[in-house]
Amino acid sequence: MWKGVVADNSVLYFQNFGGGGAALGLLAGPFGVMANMKMIETNTDHDLSKLKGRVQFNAKTAFAQASSAEGFKVLEQASAQDIRVTPYFIISKTTENTIHLSSSLQIEGGEGSNLWSRNYRYQLPGVYTLDSLATLQPEALANIQAQSTLAYAAILKQYNEESDASILAEPQIIYTSEFLYPRFTFDTLGSLIGEKEGRVWVRGFLGVVAIDPSNISYKKLAKN
Repeated sequence: MWKGVVADNSVLYFQNFGGGGAALGLLAGPFGVMANMKMIETNTDHDLSKLKGRVQFNAKTAFAQASSAEGFKVLEQASAQDIRVTPYFIISKTTENTIHLSSSLQIEGGEGSNLWSRNYRYQLPGVYTLDSLATLQPEALANIQAQSTLAYAAILKQYNEESDASILAEPQIIYTSEFLYPRFTFDTLGSLIGEKEGRVWVRGFLGVVAIDPSNISYKKLAKN
């Protein structure tokens, strides 16, 4: 379940622990599904009570610093002809006791029937518990902010290098990742962009994601 940590939803929290699982809910019928979701929401709200007011991340500042360093011009007000960007932080619970952070960027352009959108996400270094994240000292928070700036720079480089031809040339893979899909491990079809600077870059249902190699496994599919 996704919920905002700050009022403008520039920092989002995701966790799906606390219920009996989708299968249990379905076996119990619609009321079981609702009870299952309610347990997850209760746990999410409990976690948020620890994070709100304590997690001071600024995705907009991190992105602005990265875009300036990479030579991208960012306007405060976008027109219909401009490419529009929305940076945000994601705090995700990957196991009942571990938290990971990532910097994300939604990029979109056009309008109406010509509207297009791409999503990018970069896993930041480090593993946290809920309590350790909620009690980070200013120096540690500043370090995460700096990591986010580097993450956005890497995302912008990737976006700038992409073309229709390069995307079509990416090899097809099957991958699993607890980082992306906590609790429920399953094979996902995607394509491999490459491994660079300590991250595995994949393109899949959730968009482009740069993941720590320890949090993903994949195998290439044979070409037809």
